[in-house]
Amino acid sequence: MRKETIHVIANPHAASGRGKRVIRELRVRLTDWPTPVIIHETSRPGEATEWARDLPEETPSGPILVVGGDGTLHEVANGLLQRDGAEASRRPLVLLPVGTGNDFNRMLRSGDSIDDALGLLRRGSPRPFDVGRVRYSGQVRYFVNLLGVGIDVAVLQRRHRFALLPGLLQYLGALLSALLRFRPLPTTVRYLDARGTEHHLEGRTLLTAVTVGPSVGGGFRISPDARPDDGLLDLFQVERLSIGEIARILPRVVRGTQKEGRRVHMRRIRSGTIARSDQGPLTFELDGELMTAQTMSLEIDIVPGALTLLDAPESLEVTASERTGAIPGSDEVPVAGSPGEDP
Repeated sequence: MRKETIHVIANPHAASGRGKRVIRELRVRLTDWPTPVIIHETSRPGEATEWARDLPEETPSGPILVVGGDGTLHEVANGLLQRDGAEASRRPLVLLPVGTGNDFNRMLRSGDSIDDALGLLRRGSPRPFDVGRVRYSGQVRYFVNLLGVGIDVAVLQRRHRFALLPGLLQYLGALLSALLRFRPLPTTVRYLDARGTEHHLEGRTLLTAVTVGPSVGGGFRISPDARPDDGLLDLFQVERLSIGEIARILPRVVRGTQKEGRRVHMRRIRSGTIARSDQGPLTFELDGELMTAQTMSLEIDIVPGALTLLDAPESLEVTASERTGAIPGSDEVPVAGSPGEDP
């Protein structure tokens, strides 16, 4: 059992208010905890960053229990990295996932219940995680899983209309709504691959996403081979597609079986720059949160091992099927259209 003070940073508004119910139960469960516990509940966007950045210095540094979704973890990570410096945060984190998509949790070996989180506080194994870093308009921010430009921004702008639906279905509903009006962006991406060789992609794109892990949007496996500890980011770019082509590829992206094609690009990268070819401003999102600033370009790289999370030992890994209740080995997803090569 760890003896340090535990700080809880919790978002009561996560998952349309489910966070509030989880926090209430968590308070009861922590009443007799053998070490000091301080609970911070956020009341507005950005407050989790402030709480994490302003935590008192402690030796040794106690763990932080993050209660919320990817957006809450994003805020906490930015607060810690602003405080401790970009190379690494000294405070271990435990995630109790209470979000809409919970894509970061899919990278963990542990489960997603209060019991699982309390077990990690007692005896979780430290595990380093890479984070992405983006520079734009004189600012620096970090992302724990996703930076996105294109249709995903339009999806986030519409997601509230589908708030009653669970994770993946919520994103699917918002995606279908966004596709009716979205116009592909003229985009230029310049990047260094894993060997340090420079490349570029240019065209009218539906989506440009850079990820640390394999999935986004509550289960779209856009980069199925991505690992959060390999020192690389994963680039997924989709050029303009017809509705029929989108219908064919979407089930494969859910399963993570899509392949590189003429208009689907999947690359492992060290760093890169994203800009509009027409010199227009970019709107983007980080970890499912819309960024209010528009910028002319995004400069992206990776910070290896910047965060430490307490996780289950590898021998006790909880599989994705156990988390979701899916049948092990089953990848049955309704496929629209006939099978064929990816666009």
